[in-house]
Amino acid sequence: MEAALSLLEEVRRIVDAVPSGQVITYGEIASLVGVHPRQAGRLVARLEDDSPWWRVVYSDGSPATCHDGAARTLLREEETPMCGERVDVRRLLEQRRSS
Repeated sequence: MEAALSLLEEVRRIVDAVPSGQVITYGEIASLVGVHPRQAGRLVARLEDDSPWWRVVYSDGSPATCHDGAARTLLREEETPMCGERVDVRRLLEQRRSS
């Protein structure tokens, strides 16, 4: 139980550090904390609403579908680059590399 809690805290710290208009993928979180992306998804799902859960997306840029699909709206409000209904992950990665 204690190990799961520390993993959750680590995931919370990572998600809380993602700035507005940016995203991180479940795979990136998984790599950072040493778990499978599906386990990272389960951990993100346990975060309270005060963490920006909507900034975590699938590797293809698809936003989370929980919270009645509110992620897409929240991402657009933050002016996150979108390509159709998905986050333009490639563009964001290029911006990260050039920063």
